Amino acid sequence: MSDFQEKNTNHLHELKTKRSMLQFVFPFALSQKPKNDITESLKKEGFTFFKLKDLDLQEEFYGGVKVFHRELEKFFLPNVEPILFPAEDTEREGFRRFSKKLNLQGTFKSPQLDTDFTINSLDIFLCPFHIGMMNIRIALPENLKYSDVLHFGNTFRVMEPIVEDEQHTSVGLKDKKMHNQVKDLIYSELAPMLKDYIDQMKADSSYFGSLPFFIDERMYVIGHIALEEDSQITKGDLFRAGQLSGYDEAGKPFVGANSDEYINRYFKKRVYDRWGDETYYVFSEYSFTSITRADDKKEAQIARQMYGQNYYGLLLFFYYKIVLLKLTHEHAAVDIEKDQSDTELLIVMITEFSAKFLFAEVNSTYSGKEMFHMVKDVFNIDTLYNDVKKTLASLYQNQEKISSKRSSYLLQILTIYTVISGIFGMNLVIEDWKGKTRWGKVPDYSMFEYISFFTALSGIVISLILGFFALKNWMKEQKSRKKQLF
Repeated sequence: MSDFQEKNTNHLHELKTKRSMLQFVFPFALSQKPKNDITESLKKEGFTFFKLKDLDLQEEFYGGVKVFHRELEKFFLPNVEPILFPAEDTEREGFRRFSKKLNLQGTFKSPQLDTDFTINSLDIFLCPFHIGMMNIRIALPENLKYSDVLHFGNTFRVMEPIVEDEQHTSVGLKDKKMHNQVKDLIYSELAPMLKDYIDQMKADSSYFGSLPFFIDERMYVIGHIALEEDSQITKGDLFRAGQLSGYDEAGKPFVGANSDEYINRYFKKRVYDRWGDETYYVFSEYSFTSITRADDKKEAQIARQMYGQNYYGLLLFFYYKIVLLKLTHEHAAVDIEKDQSDTELLIVMITEFSAKFLFAEVNSTYSGKEMFHMVKDVFNIDTLYNDVKKTLASLYQNQEKISSKRSSYLLQILTIYTVISGIFGMNLVIEDWKGKTRWGKVPDYSMFEYISFFTALSGIVISLILGFFALKNWMKEQKSRKKQLF
């Protein structure tokens, strides 16, 4: 979709693609109380748990592209590998990936484009902190125009049309019903079981994936666009890739900015041009795209990386952003004065995430470090993390004050009980309670003896009650923490 304030009238040279492959990533909140085990449901639907050691999966899901697992393993640092590539589907502290080969033929129709496409495969990731991510791999026909690819990416990523010019698009599988919403295609054709595992209890009525603090009804796009070798790639072309600027309402290709200075600033911040003017990587809040005019051999290697190490690297930082926003959202929602257990749980969640999942460096190659430092900047990871650290410090201070107050009140009560029972109990009725209890003497107690008697009994009862609830709350918190984290 184009904004009328961003359109320009400059003539655009139209590039032609040799091939283009797009991946659409959709995050959602996993239900903490699913009806059935989601891993078993996925296996029954034909999904395979992804293992690096299973070399038979290297060519299974990528539409003819081979992703070498050994290269994938070497790219990431040893402390990151157990998170990204858990060995078993029971390891809840990792990104458990379940993939399904589809090879389904689809049809896309909009006022600007009518094309077929192929859905190669589908990934579903089960991540810590009850975050799920779905990824749809799509291959477009060869020799499409560059604007066609950008338009398809920008339009297909819309799960549920909101504005008027998004409502004239339909998508579906060949020889099956066409849908006006991509989410209907997902629920009816690709992953119908997914609806049972999205956390509808926390879902905002206006947001499909129950993450209202994150983004609107749009998926994140990971793209690989191979152009003809004699193509001339301009900064305007790269800007269009970052913004997914395909066609405007009139059906004309557009850039989305008039100012060359603005485009130059965008280029410096969002484009990795180590291999320019042949290959570029463009990062934005909407997409991560490789654009190349390299020969077939180099282009195949770039495609392999976009399905392999670059895919996993992007997902990791994408996940960081989701969890950091979730923690901030949880802090805004919790009542620190009333919800003491929720406050303590939030402290545990922040500490657990910082210690186990958030890494300053994720890969060992120089180019990889450079690229994903740019991704961190685009996703504002450092800023979000600093906000969460301030939240943690604030939570500790507030909890300390509240705990100190509660301890003070409890100490006052216990002191009163101790003084009364000490003064009266030791001197008045303590002899009656030695050995066999003499209940017959109770009616003859004086007022002070009754005070001592009831103080002692109530103290015993209150102590038992406090102990019972302390044990109950401790067990509840341990169970709740495990559920919230994994």
